[in-house]
Amino acid sequence: ITHRDIKPSNIVIDTDGRPKLLDFGLAAINDTEQLTKTGSTLGTIGYMSPEQIQGKDTDHRSDLFSLGVVLYEMIAGRLPFKGDNEASVMNAVLNEAVEPLSRYKSDVPDELQNIVSKLLEKDPELRYQTAAGVISDLKRLRRDSDTALVSHAPKARASRTTRYLVPALVLVIVVAALVFKPWQFEISPSQDAVAAENSLAIMYFDNLADPADSQKLGEIATNLLITDLSESQYVQVVSSQRLYDILKLLGREGEKKIDPGVASQIAEKAKAKWMLQGSILQMEPQIELTAQLIEVSSGNAIASQRITGEPGETIFTLVDKLTVEIKSDLSLPEEALTEPNRPVADVTTHSPEAYRYYLEGVELGFKHYFADAERALRKAIELDSTFAMAYYRLAGVGGGAERRENAAMALRFSENVSHREKLTIESFHTYVNGDPGTAIAKAKEIIKRYPDDKEMHHNIAYMYLYGLRQTDSAIHYYTKAIELDSLFESIYNQLAYAYSEIGDFEKSIWAINKYIELAPDQANPYDSRGELYASGGKIDEAIASFRKAVEIKPDFYPSWKSLGHMYVFQRRYDEAGKCYEKFLESPRKSARSDGRLYLALIQVHQGKLDEALAILDQGIAADRIEKAEGWDKHLFVAMIQAELGAVDEALGAMQQAIDDFAENRGPVVIFRDCYIQILADNGRMAEAEEMLSAWKNTIEQNDTTFMDFYWIGAGCVERAKGNYDVAIRHFARAVEGLLDRDTPYGFGTRFLLARSHQDNGQLGEAVGELEQLLSSYSEGRIWCIESVKLHYFLGMAYEQSGWNNKAIEQYETFLDIWKNADPGIESVEDAKERLARLKSNL
Repeated sequence: ITHRDIKPSNIVIDTDGRPKLLDFGLAAINDTEQLTKTGSTLGTIGYMSPEQIQGKDTDHRSDLFSLGVVLYEMIAGRLPFKGDNEASVMNAVLNEAVEPLSRYKSDVPDELQNIVSKLLEKDPELRYQTAAGVISDLKRLRRDSDTALVSHAPKARASRTTRYLVPALVLVIVVAALVFKPWQFEISPSQDAVAAENSLAIMYFDNLADPADSQKLGEIATNLLITDLSESQYVQVVSSQRLYDILKLLGREGEKKIDPGVASQIAEKAKAKWMLQGSILQMEPQIELTAQLIEVSSGNAIASQRITGEPGETIFTLVDKLTVEIKSDLSLPEEALTEPNRPVADVTTHSPEAYRYYLEGVELGFKHYFADAERALRKAIELDSTFAMAYYRLAGVGGGAERRENAAMALRFSENVSHREKLTIESFHTYVNGDPGTAIAKAKEIIKRYPDDKEMHHNIAYMYLYGLRQTDSAIHYYTKAIELDSLFESIYNQLAYAYSEIGDFEKSIWAINKYIELAPDQANPYDSRGELYASGGKIDEAIASFRKAVEIKPDFYPSWKSLGHMYVFQRRYDEAGKCYEKFLESPRKSARSDGRLYLALIQVHQGKLDEALAILDQGIAADRIEKAEGWDKHLFVAMIQAELGAVDEALGAMQQAIDDFAENRGPVVIFRDCYIQILADNGRMAEAEEMLSAWKNTIEQNDTTFMDFYWIGAGCVERAKGNYDVAIRHFARAVEGLLDRDTPYGFGTRFLLARSHQDNGQLGEAVGELEQLLSSYSEGRIWCIESVKLHYFLGMAYEQSGWNNKAIEQYETFLDIWKNADPGIESVEDAKERLARLKSNL
């Protein structure tokens, strides 16, 4: 039964304390004639699901949405969707994002927020699919609440499959039992916990002198004023990115001319007490700014300002004057008028042109269009070589040695930024120089003073995830950032990868679809979803998502790369080559270098190792001419030479990779494990152990977060010595610590773990790990030369387990992929013999 009218007045508690669901007058019985007409919108506005409002067919998932509304109201004391009339409420249900529960009730567990958010998904396919799933998550939350009031993000669940559909009535009973008791949520109004006393939303300045704002002077004035007023300890200024996100939510993305009605909506959604609307009346040589300060709750103008510059006076000094006027017109403590107020040019740049390019770079960076962002930021620095925040943003979109260099330049000129930005630069500089723990501590000091800094919450989460590899802490801070701004689109991107890392595919797809919902016209959300689908073994869905990304932005190279990888897996080698050749057309030498490497992957995947080496040699020569980084090609040469048994050549190439990496990216604490593996696998044990010992000392003295790579090397030594139990412990420890199991390092270590289980006679563990590796189409898999040989080793494990039919299937797959492989490859010859023997015994 689909009830179709779940709301508080239809839920009662009987004298025995049992919740009961009443009034089935609008109900429909599944697989039978509807009790009410299909296509009608009967129900109670505010509790109805989007599909119910639209008159579409409904099922049990519609009731789950309504339950989410009830649960939200139980916790927050208000409905999630509100409006002045039925039409506005219906629009809110269909189009508006829900404010986080933490805005209305403090100490709401993160997992409870996740449960409610998933119940309130507008797309039924992204909602809970059964009531049983909600019950399971609520039970888990209740269990966790016995030990902690605030629940961090959950670990991966072994299975999300449920056998039976649980009726909504049972779910209501469970909700009453599990929600009321642990947290004692009362159904009563709750004061907004995060509304700032002195919050100000500054709208985009309307450039009346140049309606198209061709020089972005209106945008520059807005952002400079936000920066200037943000220096005050007595005013909380809504960020320009927050305004941008709210405009997008209202369907007005990119608009700079905002009428008063829309401005009021923006200010209300930003929880601002005041809003400022301004305009530019005339341009150089005599700029004139006007502004009006409005109280949001009443809509009354409380003050107006008019600043006329002297001939030749820049926008920067006019903004400084306007800042003083605004602070004096606000109801601020007397201390606010005497606090230091540095000229805004001293905390940004003295060049309007540089600031214009800076804003462009920041916007492109948020969209993950890093190559475009880099070009804009470099132009800003060309115009002002002391522009600290331009260096900081440039470091954020770049990599390698240049990342550290730009972070260092940002620190060098950090006296030329606001207090908040100075602390941000210091934290980032510490992080890129290999001390994530101290960097996180510095960042936490920032959010103590600026608790609403969503970007700093993002930075902390990022450093936990990629620096300390503490996924739970990362998810916690990503969630906090979303609570501060549910429209912070790039957070959902990182959150999706964090969920993927703990093996929660369902939540990773939920998060990435939220990203797509917020940024449907950007390429990166689809690229990220493609990667998540590929990692989850859904290659067709991955290809469709990557193709969508390049359809939106034809020069979005990350998706061309991944699309090429998918085609290699599908043995569509010509199509893969066309994708990789896109890189050779790039204006960036790093992209061209990448393309020369990717083309070698096609040959490796077919077992044509000699051809791959020839392509890599040509690529290394081209890199040398263009002065591009080539360490990755040397690394791949080493792996191929090791496969061919050319030990000295492999070690030489590996050393070259290490040297090149050090030259371009600084001290090397990785790759030594690969060198040690080659030594150990070829019986040069004394050299391997000597290097392992020295390497451990290097890691301990420089950066202990890389100790996981040491355990890989130690596992290789123990495996070569036949100490399989010890090797398994070392590899398992490395797998547990490595950030991303789908990277080449993560994938390769899991392969070594599987092979060690196989060597140790633990065939069940070996089969399980090898099957998991083959079920993923991640980038890490294609980079490992063992990618295709997985079929060979899995066939051996099946054969050793007595599963001969399965073994035959894997050997045939392996030999079919490598049917044109170079002659004399040992694994190919062995697979042929094993296959013939098994078939003869059928």
